[in-house]
This record gives sequence, C-alpha cells and structure tokens, in this order.
Amino acid sequence: MAWFRAGSGVARLAIRRTLSQGGSYATRSRVIPPQNRYFHSTVFKSKAQAAPVPRAVPLSKLTDNFLDGTSSVYLEELQRAWETDPNSVDESWDNFFKNFVGQAATSPGISGQTIQESMRLLLLVRAYQVNGHMKAKLDPLGLEEREIPDDLDPALYGFTEADLDREFFLGVWRMAGFLSENRPVQTLRAILTRLEQAYCGSIGYEYMHIAAREKCNWLRDKIETPTSMQYNRQRREVILDRLIWSTQFENFLATKWTTAKRFGLEGGETLIPGMKEMFDRSADLGVESIVIGMPHRGRLNVLGNVVRKPLRQIFSEFSGGTKPVDEVGLYTGTGDVKYHLGTSYDRPTRGGKRIHLSLVANPSHLEAVDPVVVGKTRAKQYYSNDSDRTKNMGILIHGDGSFAGQGVVYETLHLSALPNYTTGGTIHIVVNNQVAFTTDPRAGRSSQYCTDVAKALNAPIFHVNGDDMEAVVHVCELAAEWRQTFHSDVVVDLVCYRRFGHNEIDEPSFTQPKMYQVSIYIYIYITLHYVFRCCCGNIILFSVGTTHSTSLLRCVNQTCDISDWGSTRLLGIIHQHWRSIKRNS
Repeated sequence: MAWFRAGSGVARLAIRRTLSQGGSYATRSRVIPPQNRYFHSTVFKSKAQAAPVPRAVPLSKLTDNFLDGTSSVYLEELQRAWETDPNSVDESWDNFFKNFVGQAATSPGISGQTIQESMRLLLLVRAYQVNGHMKAKLDPLGLEEREIPDDLDPALYGFTEADLDREFFLGVWRMAGFLSENRPVQTLRAILTRLEQAYCGSIGYEYMHIAAREKCNWLRDKIETPTSMQYNRQRREVILDRLIWSTQFENFLATKWTTAKRFGLEGGETLIPGMKEMFDRSADLGVESIVIGMPHRGRLNVLGNVVRKPLRQIFSEFSGGTKPVDEVGLYTGTGDVKYHLGTSYDRPTRGGKRIHLSLVANPSHLEAVDPVVVGKTRAKQYYSNDSDRTKNMGILIHGDGSFAGQGVVYETLHLSALPNYTTGGTIHIVVNNQVAFTTDPRAGRSSQYCTDVAKALNAPIFHVNGDDMEAVVHVCELAAEWRQTFHSDVVVDLVCYRRFGHNEIDEPSFTQPKMYQVSIYIYIYITLHYVFRCCCGNIILFSVGTTHSTSLLRCVNQTCDISDWGSTRLLGIIHQHWRSIKRNS
C-alpha cells in the first residue's frame, strides 16, 4: 500500500510539472479531421517525440560514385582479370572495358557524345532499317518516282556537316548489326555511308514488320556487315556464264521464231542465274529436292537452262508441236501448250552435289499451280520421312499483278504455317514487270508494293533491281538461307521490265509506251557490263550460239518421248564443250 501511495504521488507531481510548462491540455490538443476519424492515429505526441522533418536536397547532389570505397578495388580486380582473359568476366563487363576503357586514349571524340545525340542517332539507324527501301534504286528503267521519307535525312535529328567527322558509339543490348555492342566507334560519315550502301543501293529490305527479335537480328547480321558484299573473279565468271546462257536462249528463239508467242524473259534474264545460285546454296544447306511452280513468262528459259529440258525437244515443239508416241491422245493441243508442260531433272550443283528439280505443269490460269506445288512438296516430305522439312522445298514464281490480285496466292500463303499443311517455308520469286498486262501498278493495287500481302505472315521481303546481277544472286542466296534457318516463307521481288510487251505478238508501244521507249536503249548493257568485268564474253557467246544452232538442226521432224524429257545427255555434251573451250582460252 505504501508503494502504491508513493507511485501516485510521483504521477501527480509529473502532471503538474507538465501543465505548468506547456499550458492547459485543451490548448495543446488538435482536432482530428473528419475524413480520418476511422483510422488509428497518435495525436498526443509531444514535441520531444516528434520525427524531424527532412529538408529538400537538390538533384545535382543526389549522386553516387561507384568508384568510392571498396567498389574501386573490385573494379580494379575485374579489369586485371579482363586484361588477362576477357572471357573470365561477365559479357557486360567485357563490353564495358572493351568500348570505354580500351578506347579512352584512342577515341577522344566520343567524350562529347551526349545521351540526346545517342538517342537521335539510334532513331536515324532505325529509320534506315524501316524505310531505307524507299530510297533504294530498284527500278532498272528509272521511271518510278517515289517520295523519300523525311526521317532518312540526318538534319531531321539535329546533325550537321560539323558532326560528320565526329566519332559515335552505338551499342544496344541484344541487338545486331549497326546497333551491336561489339561494333567499334565510328564517325558519323562512315555510319551514314554504310547505311546508304546497305539499305539504299540495289536491294531494298523489308523486315522490320517481323516481331521476333532473333529473326531481325539474323537479318541485320547479314545486311549490316562492316563492309559491302563482294564476289571474287571466279564467282563472277560463273554468274556471267549463266547470264549469257539466259540471254542467248531468248535471242535465239526471237531470231528463229519471230512470230511465235513465247512469253520471253527479256528484261528479266537475271532470274536464271539467280535461281541457279539459289539451288546451289540450297543444296549446300541440305536440300535434296525442289518442286517449282511458275506461270508462262520465262518458262521456256527455266525449262532449258535451269531444269535442263533438252533444247532439241523445246525447239521441236516450236517447229511442229509435240507429237504423242505410242498412245493416242496422250497430250494434244495447239497454241501455247508447249510451255504448259513440265519436266524433272537431277541437276549437279556448283558445290559438287546433286539436287532433284521438278517443274509442275501449269494451266493458263496463272497462280492455279500454287497449292499444287505446296501439296506436292508436303507429300514428298511425308513419304521421305522429312520431319524437319529441310530436304524437300517448294519454290513459286509469280507475276507482279497476279501476286497482288489473285486470291489463291493469299490463300496459299495462309496455309504456310498450319500444322497439317506446312512445308517448312516456300520461297516466292516475283518477276515484277512493273505492269500487270496493260495496267500500271498505281491503277492496279492500293499498296506500295505488289508483295505487301506477304507481310501478314511476317515474311521478309527482298526487293532487288533486276539489272544488278550480283545483287540478284545475293538475295537469292539469302532467301535460301532464311528458309533453311527459320523454316518459313520468304519473298524475292525481282524488279525488272518487259522488253517486248506482254508477249511477242503485242505491240509494246501501244500497251506500255513509256516503258518501251526507255527499255530499247538499255537492251544489252547488263550483259556487256559483265563481259568486260570477266574478260571472257566472246568465247561464251560463240559457244552458246553454236550450241543453239546445233540443237536446232537435231530437232527437225523429231518425235519426242515423255520418258526422254529428263535426259541430260545433250546439255552434258554442251557443258563439256564449253568447259573445254574455256580451258583452252
């Protein structure tokens, strides 16, 4: 009881001391706002117990140097380990030391690069990746007028002439090409020059609509190489050889059968060497069989020079038509029936392999063969247990008007990724005449390109100037590599023209007057260009011309047997003859 009285006295004394120091309780209390009446709150804190109010600190003083204290020791240890073995540190630290520490003494210009300039330069590179094809030189006749997008102008991003020789570093995480973190520091002039070469030359790339980063990076590694693509002399001689076989075949038919409709390939002769290089590259990547579907234009040239149907049989069909043997009514018809039929052949490749080619017969309806080719390719994959779909491949050749206008093309494209129909990707080659029969592109479709329908499938599209032989070969090889790598469709848009109109009976000055006026002046320029580069044109021209004349003499009144369509005997002799002449030269 005594302890209780003593404690009460001490409490009363403390209360009186508090009241005498701070006044009455009523004056020190605060009213709780109505909106907070349902929350627990400590409202009777004394000043001695109140938390101090923090003072505002300027942002400039909110800095933290990672080199302070033990961090500097850790960084020095990392640098010593990196100098001994760059693979001993994480990739991010490897890039740090490589791009900053190692270049600090040799690249002082990068010190002036601001974050804003880095962002603007990144946007400029992306503009070339997205719209560089709009500035590319795709039309061999130079008739197409396209507005160049403003975002390809460096001035739009604040760069001037004074910035051209400044050094910049572009490095973005998990990107390839120009934006790769492993690229060295370059001047703005060098970056712009390489961007123009990669995206605004004879090839226009459309791939930025593809959502998969790894696919875009794969293409950037192929497109945005440090130096532009170059072929050596040996490859150029092979390309020239194939080009002259293509042009001389058309010239020979035009000379011997001047009034026959043949839907020649004049203006797009580079299709033949492009296809041959595509087949060679496909064979190197594991393809064993290719099924081909195509319309009329260029079909005879593909039959004679790619699938190697004996020339004597082709010329015999021109002379008197194909005659059935042993079985009446086996195949009959008149007019242009000679290039509706197909053939098959085991073709040797430049790499020493053999690949089976099968050209499917096609009726007059241009794109009716598309689902047939896809179905035949799928059947070959099924019966050969090609579960990876890497040994059997389909190639479809289209016209520009039919690719944009015929519904069967779009339907076939949408079968490409369905599990029960897919063939692991089809290569589409559009022989773009820049005119569908007699209709200009601007009057025949609403899109910029005839190939825009393929964007729905996230397929890359390679537009190429048909008069740049090496560019055509390059994109054909790239298309084969894409198909074998990602097993999806890819489109090659071969921008060319018609030299003699829709067919050889039509008058081109009526159906396409402007195009014809320009095309007659550039008739043989592309061939002569390669002749002078390779210095062996006369020999090839003489050899090819002699071969065509010999085949014509052998085809007179010849009766063709279907079983002989795959014969390689005649072209084998031709091939050996040409090689012997080249060796002796």
